[in-house]
Amino acid sequence: MRVFTVGFLICLVLGVTSCSLARSSEYSDQEDPAFLERPEGETNIQTKRVLILYTHRQMSPINAQWHAAIVEAIRRDHPGPIDVDVEYMDLTLQNDLDYFNAWTSSLRRKYSKFPPDVVVPVFFPAFTFVLTNRDMLFPGCPIVYCAIPRSYAALKSQRTNITGVGFALNFAQSANVIHQVLPQTSRLIVLSGNSTLDDWFRRAAIMSIKQVSPNLEIVDLAGLGTSQASAILSEAQPNTAAMLLTFEIDNQNNRYSTSEYLQEIKGSSKIPIFGCYDTVLGKGILGGALVSPTEQGQIAGRLVARILNGESADAIPDILDESYSHAFDAEVMQEFGISEKRLPPGSKIVNRKPTLWNQYGRYISTGLTALAIQSAIIVSLLINRRKRIAAETQARSLTGRILSAVEDERRYLARELHDDVSQRLAAVSIETGALENKMQDSSEAKLSLGKLKKTLKGICDDLHRMSRHMHPSVLDDFGLPEALQSECHEMSQRWGIPIVLHSTKEFPEIPKPTALCLYRIAQESLWNAIRHSGASKIDIKLRSDAECVYLDICDDGKGFDPNLNRSKRGLGLASMTERVRLAGGIIKIQSAPEFGVSIAVIVPIPDSPTP
Repeated sequence: MRVFTVGFLICLVLGVTSCSLARSSEYSDQEDPAFLERPEGETNIQTKRVLILYTHRQMSPINAQWHAAIVEAIRRDHPGPIDVDVEYMDLTLQNDLDYFNAWTSSLRRKYSKFPPDVVVPVFFPAFTFVLTNRDMLFPGCPIVYCAIPRSYAALKSQRTNITGVGFALNFAQSANVIHQVLPQTSRLIVLSGNSTLDDWFRRAAIMSIKQVSPNLEIVDLAGLGTSQASAILSEAQPNTAAMLLTFEIDNQNNRYSTSEYLQEIKGSSKIPIFGCYDTVLGKGILGGALVSPTEQGQIAGRLVARILNGESADAIPDILDESYSHAFDAEVMQEFGISEKRLPPGSKIVNRKPTLWNQYGRYISTGLTALAIQSAIIVSLLINRRKRIAAETQARSLTGRILSAVEDERRYLARELHDDVSQRLAAVSIETGALENKMQDSSEAKLSLGKLKKTLKGICDDLHRMSRHMHPSVLDDFGLPEALQSECHEMSQRWGIPIVLHSTKEFPEIPKPTALCLYRIAQESLWNAIRHSGASKIDIKLRSDAECVYLDICDDGKGFDPNLNRSKRGLGLASMTERVRLAGGIIKIQSAPEFGVSIAVIVPIPDSPTP
């Protein structure tokens, strides 16, 4: 508490001095009209104005964190338009009274005519300055402070229209993290600047660490320049760790931000450097129990929005942000060989090198899912294809068995007609002839017997023709060319249409199933041509080579449209196509209206003739 009080007294003296100088200076509203002139009609716009006063001279990384969080929270929670003014005051490094006098005069001229609706001092030097000069610069204006140490209550006593967010740096927890991550640590190098603010932080940190780690040797490098600090860090022993606090100025009055100082020394350090703010995480420190300026800015921005929305600052209680997070840099951990197992539970790790899965996991999983789906589809299609092939094979087998059964039945019927019925009718015809010869007395009975004999002979001829049509015995006895020749001659004689067969003289012996297939195709083609085409001539060509038999049938009839729906075609063409398919051959049918029909069949000759 004593360290905090000393720091506040220093800032308070600076603020009072600047206030008295400002009050003793003379100014006029006409001195700087640029600050006072506003466009006509702007006073009618209901735009809220927020002034943020930063302790430091520039938009340093920590200032950037505070600012982004404050503005984001205000704009999120306040529905109306706002203007945000920003002033960088450089309060910790200036001790020139003229500088503070100029600042006070400038702020008074700039905001006296159009005062802000809320003033947000960031860090306690800016807060001390605002409290000291409030009545002159921002009379009656609500104040929302941001990032003030827990001892800010001393400055708030007897003050009104003030609220904000304070913080507490837990240096004791930082020391515990160092011992957990690096258990062999017996020596701690403390890195900090030489400004009033740096000195306040250093004293508070050393006092807290000594309370929890009295045996820890502390090496204070306050204000040491980057070259000297780098030399010490490069020679540090393995039992040593370093902690970076804040750094604004070194002993030679060289200015830095904490991030800039870290960038200069991190490359030479042989030991890990711990920090206090997450501002420098990912910029060279190993990690630690880190306070988040972003969280402090978010809280302050929400308080500002509540005031802009109509609440009184006195009705809004102050908030003390004591939160911190254990966070570490994976690249620095790898550099010093520190395992994640040594980190506090629940630690956050940044700069982790993305694995192949982290980089492309979504694409890999999507690809694998698509591949699995595709594989499932392919397997399903293969299964369906296998089933379809099996069904087609079964259907072909069934068709083949049906055709074979039909041929067997035809062969049986033909044999029965020829060997039984036809013979019996022939016997009856002979008996009728004998009876006719005996009927000499009755010419009427003889005439009747003659007619009966003639009728029986006609029936015998028809049965013989039917028998041959059902199963030509000549095909079994003399082969395909003779069977086709006999069929052509019989149909030509019967229907009066010239049917010419052209066949090679040396036609090889082919298996009976193949010969029967070609005979039935020719037979069906002839019947179709005779019944439907109105042809005046039919030509048949039969030839073969060592591998196939070729059968061509052409007529000059009226033809048909090949594009006709298959359902409208007769069973003859379907039967021909199925017979060729079962024989393993191909059939090609060409036709056009008024141009006849041409049928070309190619059937392979099996290696071993089937008896």
